[in-house]
Amino acid sequence: MSDFRHLAFLRYDSHRLVKSMLTEFRMGRGLRIGETTIISRRVHVIYPKEPDEVKIVINQDAGCAFYSRIKKNEILHIDIFHEIGEIDHRRIAEAIKQAVHEYFHNPMLHHARGLLFPTAGELLDLIDMQTGSGGGRISGSLNYGRKFSLRKAHYNHVHLAAMLPDNCLTAVFYIVSAVEAELANQGIEIRKVERISHVEGKGKADLSPYSSIFDSHLNETGRSPADRDWKSLNQDSRVDAVASMAEEFGGRVSMARLLESLTSSGSIPPDIRSDVGDLDEVIERLSFLQLIGREMGKFTLTPKGNEVKSILTAYASEIEAAIRRLIRKMPIVKRFPQHEEGRFRKKAPGDAPRIAKTARPLREGEWCDTIAIPETVVNSLVRCRVEEANSPRFLRDDIHVYRRRPARPPEVCLLIDASASMVGRRIRAAKYLIRHLTMACRVKISVLTFQERDVKIHIASTRSKKAIEEGVKKIQPQGLTPLAAGIADTLEFIKARNLKDVLLILITDGIPTMNRWTADPARDALTAAKSIADRKITFMCVGLQPNRDFLSRLVDVAHGKLYIVDEFDKDILVNLVRAGRRESAKSGKR
Repeated sequence: MSDFRHLAFLRYDSHRLVKSMLTEFRMGRGLRIGETTIISRRVHVIYPKEPDEVKIVINQDAGCAFYSRIKKNEILHIDIFHEIGEIDHRRIAEAIKQAVHEYFHNPMLHHARGLLFPTAGELLDLIDMQTGSGGGRISGSLNYGRKFSLRKAHYNHVHLAAMLPDNCLTAVFYIVSAVEAELANQGIEIRKVERISHVEGKGKADLSPYSSIFDSHLNETGRSPADRDWKSLNQDSRVDAVASMAEEFGGRVSMARLLESLTSSGSIPPDIRSDVGDLDEVIERLSFLQLIGREMGKFTLTPKGNEVKSILTAYASEIEAAIRRLIRKMPIVKRFPQHEEGRFRKKAPGDAPRIAKTARPLREGEWCDTIAIPETVVNSLVRCRVEEANSPRFLRDDIHVYRRRPARPPEVCLLIDASASMVGRRIRAAKYLIRHLTMACRVKISVLTFQERDVKIHIASTRSKKAIEEGVKKIQPQGLTPLAAGIADTLEFIKARNLKDVLLILITDGIPTMNRWTADPARDALTAAKSIADRKITFMCVGLQPNRDFLSRLVDVAHGKLYIVDEFDKDILVNLVRAGRRESAKSGKR
């Protein structure tokens, strides 16, 4: 992260820089900050044939084009260019937050104070971001911008749109510096913009590939961004948008039932309540998406809501396929836990991939790895006999090598906390993880949950998508947290199934609240965790920051790996579990 000391010059040059920026903006022009960043209040365009040149379209206002704003010259458009790749947009957002707070700690840069001067939080509410892996409002959930065409268009730059008052324009330098530093931390190379040019666009820009459901606060007052974006989508894009909504609400059938139940009885069906969350949360999300309204004290579907409901029925197969595609093709970026500690146990030599008994000739330019000595000697002798050579000698063409069996990925056993605190967003993220592993990874999956005094086996060592989906639907969070029972019964399940190579993953948002052997739930959980190490099972845990101290002790006893996050978002869980699988597989090669 940048320490911003290199921005000390702003204390003396900020007035001149702000004046220059405002002059360019008033003329509909843009300018470059450093070598990587273009800033203006207009739309920016890059043509594939001229990748090092950014064209600023002087007659297409950014606020009007992106947010359908009526008044022009209100939205700053900032593009920070880097090498092509998917970045961790959440870490970029955290860098921007720190930059804005750092800016507000420097009173020398504030040209005016008073009622019109925003706070750091208010400023962050008015900054949107889009990258090759996703985006959203900087102060929001950052779970938006998932549409493939939208992500593809941002593989080479971080796009920011912001409503900054003129007296806060110098904050841009802090933001750009922080983003560049974070890109470097992620191993992403920033790219120089060689030229900028100003052109006039012909007609209204076609931004349909960039349209997406968003949580922006930059829309015109009284004009919903969700409604605006919906009107700009063609029919195929609307089906994709409905699929994205349905995935968020637990699937096509669950969303259709939810809309029907809310408008008929004003309640949520009990069997999907754990997935969608409480009533107030659901109403807030559906209202934001402009799907429901109130008339005479009852919920009613808006015109958009009626259209979404009809699409859910008329395009059932297309929506189901789009949901599977969304889950399977989720962008994978570098893992981003708030904290991690521990290491996976080193696998025994017998756990490593074994060499097959079949041999093959050495390919051109291939490095000699595991030479098949008997086959190589026989080939040399045969060749020498045919050539009637006086003495045997070896040539490269004689060499044979053994074929290696591909390393089998470890089977995944998920032990999921299904206590009452997991209702809503957290259990949705866990279920999303299960479905993603099913569709994107060729690996057997087992899923067990623990709640109250029960440990339930929902999925038992299978790749069957049908069996896995049936098991996922049965997960219903409630009650307390019997962690000791969950670990102990899972170890018995692994033993009964004779699972030799398995990665045990614990996902929990709390600490144990139900005992097993003694009167102390925490002590029982640590006792159970010791059995993980005794049985030499590869173990990782994903937990929340408030429980870090206890989970650190648990993982230390189990000889595993701990990842601490702020919240269980679906992309966080998927990335951490996939990173954990890769790292655990490598542990056998050390």
